[in-house]
Order: sequence, then structure tokens, then C-alpha cells
Amino acid sequence: MDYIKEARRTRSDDYHGESVSFHDFHDCLTSAIKSLRELDQIKKALFYGKKIEHDRINGDCSLLPAWVADSDERAIDIMHGIIGKATEAGELLEALYKCTIEGEPLDESNTIEEVGDGLWYDALILGALGSSFEDAQRINISKLCKRYPEKFTAERAEHRDIEAEKKVMADAANYSDDAADLAIDRKQDLPFISGQSF
Repeated sequence: MDYIKEARRTRSDDYHGESVSFHDFHDCLTSAIKSLRELDQIKKALFYGKKIEHDRINGDCSLLPAWVADSDERAIDIMHGIIGKATEAGELLEALYKCTIEGEPLDESNTIEEVGDGLWYDALILGALGSSFEDAQRINISKLCKRYPEKFTAERAEHRDIEAEKKVMADAANYSDDAADLAIDRKQDLPFISGQSF
């Protein structure tokens, strides 16, 4: 399977720039970049030991791995991967901001580098889950081909058959819906952290 070709086939060909004000786009992009920069500092504290101020935090995050997976090593890789992927998305948003708000040309080399950094974090997650890029791509394209048998349509994007998509993904992954139910049951059995749940 050519994942990039399949992804292009199932994407939207439309762009509705008139439906979003530039002001809203600017504010949202700025807010996301700010939040993801803060998340990057948290990532560096959690996984690299860099010290940050805890003035807004009630308690700490030492029990978080127990909420994520059955072993600390798996949980840490999953958490690091998810948070890292989000922070790399923040760096891509910064590149978009520079182009759209500041009028700079897109640094294509850096953009490819940031995509690669995101893939590294994906590899952490997939490895911890005992999966692979090929599995994730196959599952994703199976879902999208079910949703868009010929090509993307806004109608099918808005009116999805979630149950049919779940079945196709389960078939592509060779697992049952019981795996998701088990994960939910496991999480419910864990203690709250600092009196709060997510």
C-alpha cells in the first residue's frame, strides 16, 4: 500500500477560507503555539528532568504512568510519545504562523525535519503498543476507505457510520472491541490523582 497516495485520495480537495475570520485564525494559532510551548516545558521536565515552576500545579504527576499502561516503561513511552507529538505539532504551527502571519517563506527543510521528529514520537507510541507504522497506516486507510469509498466528500465526513468504521478497523488490526472495553475497565479501577480524574 502507498500510504501517501491513499492519504491524498481520502483528503478534502476543498478550502473554505472565507468561513474563518483571519482574526480568529490568528488568535487560535497564537493560543495553540503558547499552550504547546508550555507543554514542551512540561515534557522536558517529565522526561528529561528539567526543572520548572509548580506554582499552578496541585500535587505532582508521579502516578500518571499507572493511568496509561500496565508497566511504567510502556506508560512512559506512550506519554512521552503523545506529549512529544503534540509539541512537534506546535513547531509546525509556528512554521505556519511565520508564513501566514509574518509573511516569511516556508522553511521546507525544517518542516520535513519537524515531521520526522513527530514520526519519532509516533514510533515510541507504536513500539510501546506492540504495533508498527504499517499497522497504523493499514488501520487508518481501512477506516478512511470505508468512510470515503471513492474519494472525500463533506457529506460523508459529517455523517459517518462509526460502527462500520470500528468494525473495519478491528478487522484491519485483527483485534476485537473487547480490547478497548478492557482498557476502559482498567482505567476505572485506578485511583484518582490528587483527587481529580481526567
